[in-house]
Amino acid sequence: MKTKSFLILSLATTLALPMSAQKNNEKQKAGKARETENSTQTGKANNMMLNASDETSPRFINVGLPEGTGGTVVSENGMLISPDTYLLMPNQAWRQDGSFQRPDSWSLSKTAIKLGDVGVSMATATRKGTNKFVGQLNLHTNSFGLMGGNLSLSGPIKNNWFYHFNAFVTMDPGSTHPSWTNYLDKTFLIKGLLTKKYKNGEISFQYKFMNSQKINDNVCPYTFHKDKQVTALDNFEIGKKSYATGDINHIYKNPLNGQMESINLMKGTGSTVHSFDILGNNILHKNLTIDYSLRYQRSESGKTNYSFNAIKSQDGLPSTQRYIYADNNNNQVYTGLVQNIQMGIAPKRPASLLQGRFELNKKGHNFNYSLGYTGYAWHVDKAIQGTYSYLSEVAPNPRQISLQVKDKNGAWVNKQADENGQWNYNGAFFYYNGNEFKNAIYALSNVKPIKNLKIDLGARFEWHRLVGTWCPKSDRSSSKDATWVSGETSPINRNFWNKSFTATATYNILPNFGIVGDAYYIEVSDGINVYKGANDPMSKTNVIPYFAGGVFYNSPLISIVSRISHISRSNLYASGSFSNKEGESTKLSFLYDIQTLGWTTDAVLKPFKGFSLHMMLTLQNPVYKNFSFDVFGEHYDYDGIPARTCSKTLIEIDPSYSFGKFRIWASARYFSKAPCAYPGTLFFPSRWETFAGVDYKAAKNISFSLNVVNLLNQAGAQGRIVGTNTATDPEPYYDQPVAGTFIRPFTIDLKTKITF
Repeated sequence: MKTKSFLILSLATTLALPMSAQKNNEKQKAGKARETENSTQTGKANNMMLNASDETSPRFINVGLPEGTGGTVVSENGMLISPDTYLLMPNQAWRQDGSFQRPDSWSLSKTAIKLGDVGVSMATATRKGTNKFVGQLNLHTNSFGLMGGNLSLSGPIKNNWFYHFNAFVTMDPGSTHPSWTNYLDKTFLIKGLLTKKYKNGEISFQYKFMNSQKINDNVCPYTFHKDKQVTALDNFEIGKKSYATGDINHIYKNPLNGQMESINLMKGTGSTVHSFDILGNNILHKNLTIDYSLRYQRSESGKTNYSFNAIKSQDGLPSTQRYIYADNNNNQVYTGLVQNIQMGIAPKRPASLLQGRFELNKKGHNFNYSLGYTGYAWHVDKAIQGTYSYLSEVAPNPRQISLQVKDKNGAWVNKQADENGQWNYNGAFFYYNGNEFKNAIYALSNVKPIKNLKIDLGARFEWHRLVGTWCPKSDRSSSKDATWVSGETSPINRNFWNKSFTATATYNILPNFGIVGDAYYIEVSDGINVYKGANDPMSKTNVIPYFAGGVFYNSPLISIVSRISHISRSNLYASGSFSNKEGESTKLSFLYDIQTLGWTTDAVLKPFKGFSLHMMLTLQNPVYKNFSFDVFGEHYDYDGIPARTCSKTLIEIDPSYSFGKFRIWASARYFSKAPCAYPGTLFFPSRWETFAGVDYKAAKNISFSLNVVNLLNQAGAQGRIVGTNTATDPEPYYDQPVAGTFIRPFTIDLKTKITF
């Protein structure tokens, strides 16, 4: 969580529907229209790291689409952190490590045009060397025992050469304190940058190394209630007990060779990344510059993936059946709740990335424009994920259990599981291999054709190519062993020609009052990772049209924007786990659409010196369209149903007050009740996410930040309930134990910054 200098968020980062990214009010002049997200093209991103779910990644910025279909994108020096977020998640190759300049937020339009992705983006740029030596030490700890920080050194060498070095480390036990590891996140990152400055520009060479071992322990069991917040089970404190596993070492079947192998979940599924960057800018002519960045990245990365199914009780279990602990040779009988889990283990696999960006920028009296090229080549070397099923006790640090039945001789034998307490090895394994290429040219401009009118335009033309191999159902069924890649694979050969256009017009009717309108048409396509499963992903171009219109008013006391918007996205690909009453599970892939109509009002008030209050209200209605599928002989149609995890009412309140050496701030976000299952039958009640802090500058070179996450100490759920993809009847879930995601518990963070 980034804690220094929490200023008011730009509208590009705070609006639940893509509204406006304002500049600091101190820089606004009376009579000037409040800048919209498209006219500024950048904004501040100072509390995007205020994440109630995960400290290591920016928070999800709602643009009217559910998380995973359009939200927050991360870039570094103008380039995507990872083009394949299945194999290499952004927080496996990037951290807010203290080496960056103050981050910017890129609007929905700028993200689409420059990065070819959907959502608001957090744009980070590495700091360069300085004319004089500057050192900075940041230390970070919290009430759960986190230890971390970074050391940053920069200064001159000679002959206009400069250096910047940064080392970052975090050892985070998380709030759940699992018994099988001391730290859920162990990350070390070093970065070195050399800069050569010359008459008309500069060039920099950067090397980054990152090693990260991280497991998400963000699911736990609790009792679900109708129209009420979930309650903790007697033996399980929400957010403070681990439910990921009871053992750090697991046995799985390798999909590449069919061998049973043991893997350490931390070491074997982490990430190691080496990146080499060349960054530069040149003045070509008066007001004409070129800006560029190049990267070669080599990585090895993996992950763990838990698919939780229904929780069962022992009620009704016949006398000829029993549960025992799978790791106990004395046949210790287990009595308690039981959960069926499908485990996915993706061991580290290598990948290479070569990407670049070149951009010409021209500034004039009444216009600015940019022309650019961006592209990458991404090579994946046989990405895999092995799967198996097992039964787990419902308890902290759960142990695996086995269901046994009496045979005809009266002896107890395992009904499904082997000696490891597992079965169904690689019934739904993942495999894909090959290359992904993306090349695009783009243009951005803003002009003022007349005094009170400003027009922002953007265009992107992209060629997206996928070439490789995958293992569909037909190949698996015809192989000598369907549980690994033992036979032939099928080719991947797809080409997508995507185009995107954005336009915004801002017109001042009066010196401090006017209207603004947006019209976007965005096309994006899925990457090679959609071919990881056995089902044909039916990949099609996603079309995202967005329209908005509203009014703005600016004065020294208040700045306000209010607008209505409509956004939709078609041909979304999803792959989920489905189970029936008999405990059978299967993977299913399908396409669907989503659309949202919303109204957002955003205001910043500055009633007196040192005080600022940002407030935002969004009313929206995200719904599914063309969403139907068949599984286990049943047909499901979710057309018109409210989108999972999306609230219809969002409120954000961010006060801040600076006086003397102190700055106090708070951030409160309200989310109305939201569906936590695809069918829209189960809901989590409304909730608040709350943050607060105090910044104190003790001396010229020493400052402290004391911050609180979950200030109201809510112990509740958010997101989704696992295993409810076909829960069309809500009654069986009321007052029953389920497994789902949760918000971070009350946490106190302390950060110290020392400059020298």
